[in-house]
Parts: sequence; structure tokens; C-alpha cells
Amino acid sequence: MTLNSIGYLFREAGRSLSRNLWMAVASVSTVAISLFVLAVFVVVSTNVNHVTTLLQNQVELRVFVNPKTPRAQELSLLQQAKSWPHVRKVRFFTKQQAVQALKNEFPDQHLLIQAITKSNPLFDGYDVYTHRANQIPKVAHRFSRQPIVHNVVYQGMVVQRLTRLGHIVKWAGWIVEALLAVATLLIIVNTIRLAVFSRRREVQVMRLVGATSWFIRWPFILEGLAIGLLGAAVAEAVVAAGYGWVVRKAAVALPFWPMAAFHQVLVRTSLFTGVGGLAVGAVASVIALRRFLRV
Repeated sequence: MTLNSIGYLFREAGRSLSRNLWMAVASVSTVAISLFVLAVFVVVSTNVNHVTTLLQNQVELRVFVNPKTPRAQELSLLQQAKSWPHVRKVRFFTKQQAVQALKNEFPDQHLLIQAITKSNPLFDGYDVYTHRANQIPKVAHRFSRQPIVHNVVYQGMVVQRLTRLGHIVKWAGWIVEALLAVATLLIIVNTIRLAVFSRRREVQVMRLVGATSWFIRWPFILEGLAIGLLGAAVAEAVVAAGYGWVVRKAAVALPFWPMAAFHQVLVRTSLFTGVGGLAVGAVASVIALRRFLRV
């Protein structure tokens, strides 16, 4: 195929889009909405996986003691725990020390620091370290049976819940996206069919002069690809702006939540929206052409 032929195919695709402008706009909008929903699920899944990975790399068990527990009982449990099986190290901390640790970790969170300084909501407790991560549940169970213990938190519990959440988000995303993909395909198929119908005489003339089947099909396929790519670009632009805003707000409202890096999220969403947009556009074009261009 010569450069002139390639140029002709792209020009015809552009002419077809301009002729059916409103249908093209509707198709692009539908693709953008569908891919935006997919990108939202990708963003949520990426952040859940990010937090899960961070927690899996930590083997700390945190034990909180009931309020107003005598210090003697707290220190007594500390000495007992040091001799328990699987325990590598135990560090006792007061709620005042916990507040100071938060201030050191989040020096820019002035509202948070002001709130916990006025009314300390934290507990005394212990940071417990085991020799291996799989030993944490046994040690956690033993701590939870102690009368003075208020709560036991360890990353294994959180990781399990986040992993389940990640699976739910992934499957929910695919189900919703499948439904939206069907609606998107139908709209793009109708757009391509309208373009084929408006040029039916032109197509008949091209057949008579010996144009190949694929030479006739390619402008319509390029039209479908252009619709999918434009929809993907719109969806990605909205996601980029939205995630940037969420990251800024989360830094203030949820300082403890480690958000996934902006570039990491954008790379994943770009891949999914780009491939998804091109795939939807190509499949819709092929479906439309199978009925109207039986050459």
C-alpha cells in the first residue's frame, strides 16, 4: 500500500467523522464514560495493592492497653511477654510517647497535631516483634487473652482484609465494565453503520473499479479506532485531574493513608484506557462492517 493510499484512508476516516459529527460525539462520550469507570476501579485497586504491599513488609504487632490500667500491671505484662515463645522484642510506650511519635512522623499536619495535643485519644501499649511473620497470629492471640489488653492490631489482619477488598474491587470492576462495554459497542456500531450507509453508493463504485475488501473497510476501522482513542484520552485526562485532587485532599484528611504515587497510577490507567479504547473501537468497527460490507 502506497503513501497516497494510506493518506486517502485517513482522510476518508476524518470525512466520515465530520459527516456524522453528533453520533461521533455521542460515541466518544460513551467510550470516555466507560473507560473512566474502568480507570476508577484501576485507581482503587492500585491503592489497595500498594497499602497491602507496604503492610506485608512489616512484621510489627501493636497491642493497646485498657485506659486507667495501673502502670505496675503494664510493666508486669511487659516482662512476661519478653519470655514468650516467638517473641523477639517487646517495647512499651505510653500514650504521651505515641502522640510525640505522631508529631515527629507528620510534622506538617498542624490540625492533627493540635487535636491530639488538646485531647489525647491514644492508649498505652506495646510494639511486639516476632522472629517470623507467620508467628504473629499466635502471639496476637496470646495477648488478646490478657485482661488488661484493650485491642490487638497486626498487619496480618489488615493484609487479609485488604486482599479480600482488592479481589472484590477487581471483580466488581470487570462486571461493571463488561456491562458498559456492551453499551459502548452498540453505540459505536451504530455510528459506523450510519457512516457506511451514507457512503453506500461510493462503496458500490469502489467495488466496480476493483477496490479490495480491506481497502474499503479500512477508513471505517480507522474511524472506530479514532473514536476509541479519543474516548480514552478524555477519560485519562479526567482521571489525572481527579487523582491529583484526591492526593492533595487525602494528605490533609487522611494523613495515615499511604496513597500510591501519582505517576504509578497514571501509567496503569493510561495502559488500561488506551488499550481498552482501541479494542472497543476496533471490535465495534468489525461488527458493523460484517453486516454492511459483505464483499
